[in-house]
Amino acid sequence: MSRRIAMAAAGAVALALVAAPTAAADVDVTNTETVRVDLHADGEVNQARVYDQLDLTGSGSVDLRNPVTTEGLRNLDGFGGTDTEDGEAVLETDVDGEQRRRTVSDFAGDLPLSVSVEYRLDGEVVDAEDVVGESGELEVRYRVVNETGEPREVEYDDGTGTIVTAEEEVYVPMVGTMTTTLPSEFTSVASGEANMAGDGRGGTRLTYALTLFPPIGSAEQEFGYTAVIEDGVIPRATLSALPVSPLDSPTYATGVAGYEGGIESGVALTEGALTIDENLLRLRDGASDLLGGLIQLRDGAQELSTGLSGQAAPGARELADGLGEQLAPGAQELQAGADEFYQGVNGELAPGAAQLADGAGVLADGLASQLVPGAGQLADGGEELAAGLQGQLAPGASQLAEGASDAADGAGQLAEGLETAGDRAPELIGGLEQVGSGLDRVDAGLTQLYDGIGGLPEQAQPLADGIDRLRAGIGDVDEDGTLLGGLQQIRVGLERDAVTGLQVMADGVYNEDPAHPGAYQRLGCAVVVLQDIVDRRTSGFGPPCYDTEQALLLNGARPVLGYSVDPITHDILNTLRGELADGRSALANPDDPMDQETLYGGLNSLEHALTSGDGVLRGLLRLQCGLSSGALEACADEPGLLEGLNLLDEGVGELVSGVVGSVQGGVGEPDDTPADETLRGGVNGLSDGVDQIIDGGNALVSGLMQLTDGAHQLHDGNLRISDGAGTLAAGAEEAADGAGRIADGAGQLEDGARDAADGAGQIEDGAGQLADGAEAAADGAGQISDGAGQLADGADEAAVGAGVLATGLEDAADGSTQIYDGLLQAAQGAPQLVDGAQRLSTEGASELASAGQETAADFGTRYALLEAGADRAKNEPLVNGAPDGAMLKTAFTYEIPEVSGEGGRNVARGVVALGVFAAAAAAASFLRSRRT
Repeated sequence: MSRRIAMAAAGAVALALVAAPTAAADVDVTNTETVRVDLHADGEVNQARVYDQLDLTGSGSVDLRNPVTTEGLRNLDGFGGTDTEDGEAVLETDVDGEQRRRTVSDFAGDLPLSVSVEYRLDGEVVDAEDVVGESGELEVRYRVVNETGEPREVEYDDGTGTIVTAEEEVYVPMVGTMTTTLPSEFTSVASGEANMAGDGRGGTRLTYALTLFPPIGSAEQEFGYTAVIEDGVIPRATLSALPVSPLDSPTYATGVAGYEGGIESGVALTEGALTIDENLLRLRDGASDLLGGLIQLRDGAQELSTGLSGQAAPGARELADGLGEQLAPGAQELQAGADEFYQGVNGELAPGAAQLADGAGVLADGLASQLVPGAGQLADGGEELAAGLQGQLAPGASQLAEGASDAADGAGQLAEGLETAGDRAPELIGGLEQVGSGLDRVDAGLTQLYDGIGGLPEQAQPLADGIDRLRAGIGDVDEDGTLLGGLQQIRVGLERDAVTGLQVMADGVYNEDPAHPGAYQRLGCAVVVLQDIVDRRTSGFGPPCYDTEQALLLNGARPVLGYSVDPITHDILNTLRGELADGRSALANPDDPMDQETLYGGLNSLEHALTSGDGVLRGLLRLQCGLSSGALEACADEPGLLEGLNLLDEGVGELVSGVVGSVQGGVGEPDDTPADETLRGGVNGLSDGVDQIIDGGNALVSGLMQLTDGAHQLHDGNLRISDGAGTLAAGAEEAADGAGRIADGAGQLEDGARDAADGAGQIEDGAGQLADGAEAAADGAGQISDGAGQLADGADEAAVGAGVLATGLEDAADGSTQIYDGLLQAAQGAPQLVDGAQRLSTEGASELASAGQETAADFGTRYALLEAGADRAKNEPLVNGAPDGAMLKTAFTYEIPEVSGEGGRNVARGVVALGVFAAAAAAASFLRSRRT
């Protein structure tokens, strides 16, 4: 009857849920979907079930449509069913405070994770069953794979401001832990991936932390352990996993901020490097223009050197040689002849015309031996002078004029080239100044990176605060309002009150002690007595209901028996006996103390569920120890959640400090040098080199200006030399004409002397005329002597001047050669400047820009993957999904079973447990009926 009443009540509740009105409600809805996956020992899926829970908080009427799996759908909150429509569970109810609705159904979707397990015994791959009972070295390897990867297009900045679209494998971010406890028979346990601790009973607890998504972790992870075993078993292992949004999770906030900072740093580095590269290319172009100007200067200097050394200097030297070797001796001979002529005329002809006649023969001899040869020598000297002036001095002067003109042209080209170089040099310096500005921006970007990474401790503070709040929530066993305190109250209450109460109730139901019989024994004796009354027994009484034939165990007195019973009383007694017998069978089953169809079996099952090794009390103790290993003395040394939070707090501090120190150390200080091997040291070294190049460029501009002025002066001087050489050439031509006239006059003088010699007889007649002629001849001879002396002196001076001119031109030729050599070296060095600027662009700035782009692209891709994964975690339900407007929480639990050969015993224990629960229900019904 009580069971029918309970079913009727459940039906009424279900009917009320269906009939509840729908209205606007201020109700918060949280939908928790937990998928439990039972695996085989090798990781193959056995079955998967989804537990769906709706938590309703607030006040009002709600009408929810919750997506569910209808296959195997059951209601976990009562015996009523669950209304479904088009694959959705329909819930219409009134909420005032808190309500919870739970269902379970078969999971029909795709699991996000796959698990596989490999077992090796002494190095040989075996099945899990082959390990049972064996000894040796066991190696177990787990492999967990995130199966949610899908190709998706992601976008990121490549470091130059360009948004790049790429196809990447994007996963739903999954995190989890794998735990297993190895028994005490497992020794020499080793694992390269697990956190290991004792379980308090001699065993070893292994915990693996899994981050199953890139770029923070890996979509596929393999881990395991090795141990030496005796009488081997395969322990149970549990994998718990859930999706997370890395952009919203405090655990990954530091890593996400690091990716964002890496993107910004890469972009800043790329911009600065591109600016440097652009200015280096300008430097290269300016150096190329400078090289062209230096080549023009080199060619002009070469032409100047060639003109001075090949034409002007040799011509001046030939002119000096001609003047010194021919013109001066001829002039001296002319003077000597004129002096002799003057002495002869003045010493012989002038003493008196009287002696002329007497000395006609002497005069004829003198004219024939002295005047005629002297006139011949004078004619020869005049001809040689004319030949020297015409053949050497005039051509040398012309060559000097041409060489000076070529030198002036070369100097003009030199001046133009220097002016071009001077015009290009400021562009070179301007480009270097822009390089310096770009380096300043790179240094500013490094400063921003240094300061940004220095802010990581402040960004990590919320994580530390969250850890502190978690520790405060865990609390202590003696602290009210905390997890440990609440669990302590529950455990102590159950252990002290519930277990004792269950034992008392069980003893009251079934107890074979004759001094304190249970209800089962008492009802049994009542049935026996009633049967004896009906049967009118008068003898044969004995235990257990009768101590002797004179006393009953029930109340110490034997009932009156053997009398007649009327039919009505007989029927009543039979009915009463039958009812008591039926009720007695519901109290206990002597053959099975755990029979769940009896009250006694139910009480024993409840007590066992509380006190057994895997019972509620033990579970509460484990839960307390799991929260904190220091909560109770019974806890093992294995760190709990509180100790893990303490380690996490310390690890976060060390991680942040390590990241900050590492990155800031790599960036360096503002005054670092290249020897410090930091980014700032390299930038400072590059900046110093640019400053030195700028200083050298300024010095180059100053030198080019001086060279330009000197080239203009050289051009003007060469023009003056060319003009003077032209004048000299013209004077040499005129001197050559005068020397020709002298030669003609000397020839005429020679002819006249011959005539005089031939006409010596006529001298006597013209003695007076001869005297006059002698005086005139003496005067003419004196003039010839003076002119010849002046010509000799002029020839000497011209020879000295020509020598000085030749020496100066030779010096000028040497100087022009040195200018050519210097310009040749400058022209040879200028390509190195061009090549250096190109290499600095190609191997330095371009590589730096490429590195910046790679950094920005790498961090950009990683951050884009995190964004895409976070989007999938938020918007793609992995199970059924939540009602509209509800918060969805999803978790997965994968159970790898224990393999120990005790499967049959476990089945029996399960049947017993079911019997205990049935007995508890029957006992509750019986007690309620007794109260009524």
